[in-house]
Order: sequence, then structure tokens, then C-alpha cells
Amino acid sequence: MHAFHIHYRNTQGTLMRILTAVSRRGLEIPFVQASASASGQRADLLLEVNPKQIGQLCRDWHAIVDVTDVRVGAPTPEMLESAPGFAGPHPPASAGADGPSASAAMA
Repeated sequence: MHAFHIHYRNTQGTLMRILTAVSRRGLEIPFVQASASASGQRADLLLEVNPKQIGQLCRDWHAIVDVTDVRVGAPTPEMLESAPGFAGPHPPASAGADGPSASAAMA
């Protein structure tokens, strides 16, 4: 579990571009908070990612013109309390061996 702190200028679509980089990878976001900071805006995200995905996300976020800083760290207790139902990665719904998706995949 990693906490991402992204500082950005509040221009049209910047927050959506930040979140799109996560959703494009099919990652669950158990905690997200956007707020004003001293130098603009700040988005805090809690994600379950591997080291390769961390590098990809940071590269994507740094490529956004209005993103000024990206930091990765340990989640705060507030983040973990706000995401109590998040128990870690889950297999896709079609992972069951007896579902129709599994039968279609075997064909």
C-alpha cells in the first residue's frame, strides 16, 4: 500500500488527468482527497501497486504540464482509517472456474 501526494496547479482537467492515469491501469482507489495547499492544489491517493506501476504512474503524472511535484510514501493513519473495506488486491470477477466467462475463455 502506497500513498501518493501530487501537487498541481488548479487548471481545467488536471485532476481528471491525474485520476485517469490510475483508472487506465484498472487500479482501485480506496482513498482520494483533493485540497488546496500553499502552492496550489494537492491530491492524496492510496493505491496498492507494484514498483513497476509506481514508476509508470510517476512518469505519467510528471508528463502532465500542470503537475508540479509527485511524492510517494507510506500511508497516513487517516488514509488507512478511511479505507477500512480495502483488504488488498482482488481477482477479477471472471476468475471463478465455474462462471460463464471462464467457460468462454476455455473455448
